[in-house]
Amino acid sequence: MSLRIKAEYPVTAITILGILMAGCSAETVSTTETTGITPLSNSEITASFASEGISNIVINSRNTRDTAESGENTQYTLKDTVSVTYEADIMDGILPQTVSKDLEFCLNGTTGSWEMTDETTTACEVDNSALVWSSWKTDITSSDEISDLFGGEVQNGDTGTLYIRFSKKIGLFAFNLSNAQNTPTERFFTTVGTGAKLAWAGNNGTVEKGASITGGSVTDSGDLFIDIESEGSTLRLNLKTDAVQISEQEYDEAAGREVSDLKVYMDKLPVFEVTTTSMENGEWKQITGLKEGNQSPGLTWEPVEGASCYAVFLIDTTTTNWLSWYVVTDKTHLDEGEYTDQSVYIGPYPPGTHTYELYVIALRAEPKDIKFPLDQSGGEISQKMNSLNTAADGTTGNVLAYGTIKAPYTAPELYYDYR
Repeated sequence: MSLRIKAEYPVTAITILGILMAGCSAETVSTTETTGITPLSNSEITASFASEGISNIVINSRNTRDTAESGENTQYTLKDTVSVTYEADIMDGILPQTVSKDLEFCLNGTTGSWEMTDETTTACEVDNSALVWSSWKTDITSSDEISDLFGGEVQNGDTGTLYIRFSKKIGLFAFNLSNAQNTPTERFFTTVGTGAKLAWAGNNGTVEKGASITGGSVTDSGDLFIDIESEGSTLRLNLKTDAVQISEQEYDEAAGREVSDLKVYMDKLPVFEVTTTSMENGEWKQITGLKEGNQSPGLTWEPVEGASCYAVFLIDTTTTNWLSWYVVTDKTHLDEGEYTDQSVYIGPYPPGTHTYELYVIALRAEPKDIKFPLDQSGGEISQKMNSLNTAADGTTGNVLAYGTIKAPYTAPELYYDYR
């Protein structure tokens, strides 16, 4: 287990702080110095996380105080309230997670040892991007609950495979950290607007239904439990242990959908690297915005074998795929500001901070004549690829590979904080 410690404290003395953190008594404690006592060490703090799936433990702050002077249980002589952040299992788990906690340690005056007496989860953040447009399958041996999930269209006793296809819109994972269900290693969430498709392939045929992901939980060991709701019935599934990820094409085939050369399956396309000179501090530069210069981003990528041209898109994915840029070029390098004409490029102008995804799509030949109107909502990038997959000469299989960059753009009045 890899540990990264940001705080070091002397081992010969402890300074008793009168500034109290959350979870401590509000009484003011005068600053004193205690000698002859072994302070709580960093290794003792990190040892409390000696479990599967935890790494990169960071000690953010500590607050040591005299418990007797603050009128607390005299069994303990000192208390250390520690704020820590750690990463839950990002190697084997489905979703990378960052968890923050306040830990309370007390020094037992009888035994002379530090004991963790309380822990409170203060924040949990997950990166759910791995679920977007992903497909999964799980074998079901008892299908009574499946029959309910499909509104009785699946016969009781039928056995087969349940297929799940997440939509593009993955709702916010809202964690209720005061929920009594939560444990020190498991956190429960609800979702908003997370849609899915379900397909049942059984001995008696195939059925497809729409569904919602209404909630679930994540654990330190990387489990992702999801509650799938359809037809008033709910199925709880652990994606980490009970399901395997599959391609979009496999889902389409299982659901009985037509699979043709016209459709592009992004999860089967090669991905190449695109770099840009138009980012500062992890955001798109202000000059790329409509109100700050309207200069298209500078881009570079390596030539893709077999490609004669490239389609470039810039899409606001915070809204309904608002299209800012579309151009087809035979270059593999675009200067910053190469496009400023609003017939081709209308830079970001969000009301706050929005995420903009840039795609460079390698094409075998010039695509058929198709218009993608700027400065309005459009379809998903997969739909745009489907349109580009037919060349001007009518042949299909025109999309060869793609590269992408994603970053936020902040409205100038917020970015500069003075307008």
